[in-house]
Amino acid sequence: MIKLPSKRRKEDAPDKERPKKPPEITKGNMQMRVVSMAVLVALVFLVLGARLWYLQVIAGEDFARSAQQTQTQEVKIPAQRGVIYDRNGEVIANNVSGLNVTVIPSSISRERVEELSETLGADTAAVLERYDAALQSNPYASVLVQENADKDAVTYVSERTERFPGVTVNDDWVRNYPAGELAAHVLGYTGAVTENELDQEIFEGLSNDAVVGKSGVELAYEQTLRGEAGQREYSVDALGRVVALRRADGTRVDGAPEVAPELGRPDRITDPVPGKDLVLTLDLDLQKAAEEELDAAIERAHEEEGASGTGGAIVALDPRNGEIRAMVSRPTFEPQMFVGGIAGEEETELYEYLTSEEAHSPFANRAIYGVYPGASTFKVFTGMAGLAHGVIDPSTTYTDTGACWLPSGVVSGCWQSWRENYGPEYGTHGTQDYYEAMMDSNNKYFFQIADLLWNDTDNKDLLPEFYERFGFGEKTGIDLPAEQAGRVPTQAWQQEAGSTEDDKYWGVGRWVNMAIGQGDLLVTPVQIARGFAAIQNGGTLVTPHVGREVRAQDGEVEQEISPEPAGNVGVDQSVLDATVEGMRRVTRPGGTAEWSFKGETLSFVGKSGTGEMWGNDPVNWFAGWAENQEDPLVVVAMVEGGGLHSDVTAAPAVRHVLEAHHGVEQSPQDQWRTAPVEEQPAASQRAERREARQAERRAERQAARQAQTGPAQAVPGQPPAPGAPVVPADPSVPPGTVPPGASPDVNPAVAPGAGAGYGAPGAGASPPG
Repeated sequence: MIKLPSKRRKEDAPDKERPKKPPEITKGNMQMRVVSMAVLVALVFLVLGARLWYLQVIAGEDFARSAQQTQTQEVKIPAQRGVIYDRNGEVIANNVSGLNVTVIPSSISRERVEELSETLGADTAAVLERYDAALQSNPYASVLVQENADKDAVTYVSERTERFPGVTVNDDWVRNYPAGELAAHVLGYTGAVTENELDQEIFEGLSNDAVVGKSGVELAYEQTLRGEAGQREYSVDALGRVVALRRADGTRVDGAPEVAPELGRPDRITDPVPGKDLVLTLDLDLQKAAEEELDAAIERAHEEEGASGTGGAIVALDPRNGEIRAMVSRPTFEPQMFVGGIAGEEETELYEYLTSEEAHSPFANRAIYGVYPGASTFKVFTGMAGLAHGVIDPSTTYTDTGACWLPSGVVSGCWQSWRENYGPEYGTHGTQDYYEAMMDSNNKYFFQIADLLWNDTDNKDLLPEFYERFGFGEKTGIDLPAEQAGRVPTQAWQQEAGSTEDDKYWGVGRWVNMAIGQGDLLVTPVQIARGFAAIQNGGTLVTPHVGREVRAQDGEVEQEISPEPAGNVGVDQSVLDATVEGMRRVTRPGGTAEWSFKGETLSFVGKSGTGEMWGNDPVNWFAGWAENQEDPLVVVAMVEGGGLHSDVTAAPAVRHVLEAHHGVEQSPQDQWRTAPVEEQPAASQRAERREARQAERRAERQAARQAQTGPAQAVPGQPPAPGAPVVPADPSVPPGTVPPGASPDVNPAVAPGAGAGYGAPGAGASPPG
């Protein structure tokens, strides 16, 4: 019997799993998804686009330059520097061919580079530093070992190529100074540019191995003289190697040795453009004469005065247009020593000496950089201030009785003139008018002018402002670097510079000290030359300059250098004429410089000066010119540490420079005639001559003083002469303080009636003018 399967109950059978019903996609959901995807895609493209825009637009030029640098290597072709001439066409700086030695770091060991450097006399430490740097950056690029290498040393190296592989000798242009030390401070010198200098505008765009001007006109006219370097372009890879097919290990497929790209044929050459030539206002013949005269003046300071004679300067200026015909500074140097750099034991020792304190700063151009008290040369400007403001006229007199002079309103202190401080044998100045006071450099006369001016005005800077009319206290604008402005003290300056309340005080004593070129007044020789030129030319304040013309290589004048005057001093011709008359008497019998102009055939006018230098020997000055000449010239001589007599040192130098300029032979009566060395007397003979001359001078001065007699006379409108009752003290000065203007740093107070003594700056005790 067959059994049929029994039926399961419905509830016993498991239900079948039904598929889940997907959510319904609505129109809104679909739109959200599409928008999200679009935003995401847009963001991706925006980022990619921004990156591409940065790479192609913002940084594209830099990347293009980098790409180009990996394809080409540029080798500089130096440009010839412009030639420098004097006004007559004499060459004073040019170029000569030289030899530069370079190495390829990848081809030579460090030990061999050190040996090569020592063989060539180069700066070994500097060479090894460049070598090590090149090994890290570009071992196939040339490294300079020695510029302007010695030919014998180059021959030695060239004959030993196996010992010194990778060495190349290149022809180059080297600066040459055929006149040696002549006009060294005007010319300056050249040298390799430094990293700091590359940040300066004048050296912008130059390569690290450029040779540039460092001082003088070489620096002042750098962009004119420099020219533009050319270049050779070579195809190289990113490692600086010649582009060639290479194996995986980097070696050349053709098996050729690796060489510096510049040893092969360049792909492109750009010729250099030589610099322009520069014609100076200097006259080399006069420059040579001025240098010889300054050397002789310093020697006289040593031998005749027994002074330190640490340096000096001479400036010869054309008063019509400001052209500098000669400019000398001592001590000096030879510009050629810097060509190729300081290297070797001998050059290094010389350079160390020149930069030592013992050498007295030979690289400083004292004509424009040195600042000194103007001393008695400044009395001409004080005198003109008195005449211009009407407190004196040429006939105004003052009597020196030998008593202490005091400014009005001051009851203590003592201002004396050089005669009282030099000793009884020099007597007093006696009674003198303006001309005689200028002739005899009478300190007290010019003290009195300052005092009268002080009491005649409410402007406490009136006298300093008058000095500023003649260009003092500011740069002259000369076309040479490192010029100093000097200093004309004013009330504001004194209050700022003073360290104490007494120091800050601005009283009549400050003016009195300035009146004779002392106190805090400081000037440069070129400022004195310009000031005296304004007197000679009728009041024009010229702009001194040493550049005359810029010429192309074919000799065509491209630029005439003729700077405009700074203005006019605004002084009447009658004032200038009266001052010139006083200066005329300085060189005549009875004048402070009469001994310097014995036997003259030219008509000289000028003013001497001897300035006190605290703790050092005095500075000597003489400034003047020869009258009635078609080619006028104002000459200033300054001897640093010259001693007590400028008529022994500075004045003869000015006389001889002017005689050389005007073609006049030195007189046999000239006791300071600069004869050839073989004609100079022996030292013992010079000593005997000096003693006899000093005795004769004392006798003549005593006779002159005895002839000056008569009662003391007060100058109209002035306080009583010294020795008369003094007026009440200035009530603004606190009791117990030093007199106005007698600040301890410029004029120590002394007991009434006592001599101020030599050596106190500004104390009115300056040596004879």
